[in-house]
Parts: sequence; C-alpha cells; structure tokens
Amino acid sequence: MAANKNPKWLEPLWEEKKRETVKRVEQAVNELLRQSEPVTLDNIRHTVKALFGISISANTIQRNEGAHAAYQKNRTARQVIRAGNAALAMMLRGLPVANAVNLRAKINRLRRESKDSLIARLLQLEAERKRQSDREDALREEILRLHPSAGNKRGAR
Repeated sequence: MAANKNPKWLEPLWEEKKRETVKRVEQAVNELLRQSEPVTLDNIRHTVKALFGISISANTIQRNEGAHAAYQKNRTARQVIRAGNAALAMMLRGLPVANAVNLRAKINRLRRESKDSLIARLLQLEAERKRQSDREDALREEILRLHPSAGNKRGAR
C-alpha cells in the first residue's frame, strides 16, 4: 500500500484546508500580539474560535507544519520538557521536523491517558513480544529439526 493513504482526488481539498488553518492561526497569533496576550496553543485556539467561529485543536496546530511554525516563532511560554523525559527529548531531537511534530502529538495524547491504562498497554505489549519470541524460537527449532545441516553451518561460523 502507498505511504499516502488519502485518495489522490482529496489532496487539493486537504491542501486548501491546511492553508486555511495556517492563515487562521497566523491571524490569531497577530491578534494575540496586538493585544499583548501570551501566544500559547490554548490562547490561539480561543482566538481562532472568537475570530472565525471555528474550533481548532492544539493537535491540529501541532500537526500542521505552517501553523506550528507560526506558533513556534511567536510563542510566549517556553516548551517545558518534564523532568525525567530526557529519553523523549532525545527521540524528538533525532527526528525530522514533520516526524517530531507527529510524535509530539502522540506523546501528548498518551499523557492524557491514565497511568493504569498505560501500564496495561505496556504489559500487553511485553506479553505479545514474549509470545512472538517464543514463536520465533519454535520456528528455529523446527528448521534445525527438519534441516540438521543448518545447525552445523551455524556452528561453523
């Protein structure tokens, strides 16, 4: 399957929506600056709602490269990386901008989940990884059983 899951005929519509979002966010940022208000995601959302009567999510601003750039350029509050999240910060720094924006949005969604929910998901993933590892081991054993010479070659390396 192609990397782009959206139908080709929808691309012009999506591109127009993206441009409209950028324009609205830029106008909201300008309005906040004019009023000497802090430029935060929340304030941008409220200003877009007041100016255009349209709700916009912080996630939409973060995932739209142009809108996110307008926010980043003018933001008042510095982004705080929470204590103990050095690994997350390192992951974000190692990614291209578009991927980092998507990962940041995913991190923000995961932060809204309860700790118990995240623990349950982690335990499920670990159990699935263990099952997969067991399946791989069983397949290796089956290959060695069916092809004893494969074991000799492996040992010769």
